Amino acid sequence: MIYAISDIHGNYDAYRRILNEISFKPTDTLYVLGDVVDRGPDGIRVLQDMMGRPNVVPILGNHELMMAVSLKLLMREITEGSVSELGEAEIGALADWFANGGEPTLRAFNALSQAKRLEIVEYLGEFSLYEEVRAGGRDYVLVHAGIDNFSPDRPLEDYDPADFLEGRSGLTDAYWPDRTVISGHTPTRLIPGSPAPDRIYKTRGRICIDCGCGFGGTLGALCLDTGEEFYAD
Repeated sequence: MIYAISDIHGNYDAYRRILNEISFKPTDTLYVLGDVVDRGPDGIRVLQDMMGRPNVVPILGNHELMMAVSLKLLMREITEGSVSELGEAEIGALADWFANGGEPTLRAFNALSQAKRLEIVEYLGEFSLYEEVRAGGRDYVLVHAGIDNFSPDRPLEDYDPADFLEGRSGLTDAYWPDRTVISGHTPTRLIPGSPAPDRIYKTRGRICIDCGCGFGGTLGALCLDTGEEFYAD
């Protein structure tokens, strides 16, 4: 079976519960649609678990991007002198990450050995911007946030990375008549017309699966083969 989850946000317990709920097996495939880290305390722990599973496919979220941009700073010793030498862009990137819940991830990252840190850095480089999947007789495009600046004839490889990572518009609109976009990023409780808070939202070629795990909600999983929904609460 093929499954998708999104926006774990450092909640290792919810992540493990959802794996149990779907009875995740080595023959299954799990797509994780970004924002594994930040806000919660155990983003690094979730990343390390994902790294050990060849049947887990990671897709980049804006929080992984913020983390990766900051790693150049995080991987070197910070002293009063080195801080004074930081550029405005570096300081801004780190401040942006902290403002969006990056501090627990930083603490856990800094507690790792150098070898483990390098493994995390290498793994972040393996995250894709999107995945195209066929399951249950349907075609899916899996991205973190959606597709900004969308044109139906524009190849996916021609989009800017930000088009997949930041947008919150058009959450109830279909992109293509014959492909369904699955995304996270925006908790479903914030989508106008959502019939139930913190539950997967499906409409007209769009499926939104961020069930608010980073904001006191739950973690949802969708089986692409059957359309069945699973929850960690």
